[in-house]
Amino acid sequence: MAALYGGIEGGGTQSTVLLLSEDGRILAEADGLSTNHWVIGADECVERINEMVNRAKRKAGVDPLVPLRSLGLALAGGEQGDTVRLLLESLKSRFPHLSESYVITTDAAGSVATAVPDGGIVLISGTGSNCRLINPDGSESGCGGWGHMIGDDGSAYWIAHQAVKIVFDSMDNLKAAPHDIGYIKQAMFNYFHVQDRQGILTHLHRDFDKGRFAGFCRPIAEGAQQGDPLSQYIFRKAGEILGRHIVAVLPQIDPILFQQQMGLPIVCVGSVWKSWELLREGFLSALIKGRESQAQNSFSRFTLMKLRQSSALGGASLGAKNIGHLLPMDYKTNVVAFYSYTFSDGAGPSCTPSNPQTQTARDSSKNNVANDRGGAKQADDFICRVPAR
Repeated sequence: MAALYGGIEGGGTQSTVLLLSEDGRILAEADGLSTNHWVIGADECVERINEMVNRAKRKAGVDPLVPLRSLGLALAGGEQGDTVRLLLESLKSRFPHLSESYVITTDAAGSVATAVPDGGIVLISGTGSNCRLINPDGSESGCGGWGHMIGDDGSAYWIAHQAVKIVFDSMDNLKAAPHDIGYIKQAMFNYFHVQDRQGILTHLHRDFDKGRFAGFCRPIAEGAQQGDPLSQYIFRKAGEILGRHIVAVLPQIDPILFQQQMGLPIVCVGSVWKSWELLREGFLSALIKGRESQAQNSFSRFTLMKLRQSSALGGASLGAKNIGHLLPMDYKTNVVAFYSYTFSDGAGPSCTPSNPQTQTARDSSKNNVANDRGGAKQADDFICRVPAR
């Protein structure tokens, strides 16, 4: 029986398992429910892992009693030592035929391992937000990821919360809104199917659902695209805060990551990145300011990219590497770079669509912007230059 290597992307709402051959071919894929042990508990987490992997084995034509050579699990909360030990012990004792070896790491590490060979940054902005740096030696540091009560800045939840609060504060005459609240006020009533602010209270307390509340981000994005100044303002602020997450980890970055041809690789995960054009101004502003104080000229370029494959692929790679096997990875097909920015001397900041006749720093004429993991659409790449300070 040929060796099989498994990887799991453990998401907050759903999970994915991939089974790979020793030459890196994907043989089977299976989806399942959330494997976030903080929410469902360790026992339920390992039950779901076992069920998904066995389902994938059957799809690959493999007897579930034949163990995988390795299983790499990229899970939310995978950096918690005590919990990792508990999960490993439970997997080995309860499901001895599941896999011969295991590696449990963070969801961020799985994303980076899918995208690039030598480390980088994962910047998540979906329902919540998080920023994790993975250095070439495997060491991690991060900013955010503490949940909506004290974190999730720049996320869909944060954007929705900011919009609602601006409306409430303006109507209370507590704080003047930076722009007219008319569009967001009506969009808020429409989205939550209420007639006034009193009706919103149910959604903030008794029937609070973080995902549902975060969904209000969508009509705000639509308003911004239609030209509503307040919606655009909130997205600019979200972009700025996401940029400050990058600035926060700059001092911990191995200088090798700055020296790659693409510059610092930043893997963008989450649906808020679909509104990149609304985030861009604030994001760049934060990085330009932060670069001056945190990284200076060593930080000369960065590239934003989106995954086209599940981070379970990176999990499988890390699991195989742990037992001395290097799974072949075609990184160019795993991700799509959708934006590049270069800091350099010049008269002032600029950002224009790249042109093969005038470009000075790019390798290809077009890049793809991925819609999450699946199909992509063509879009202009950007080569942006600002003065070195």
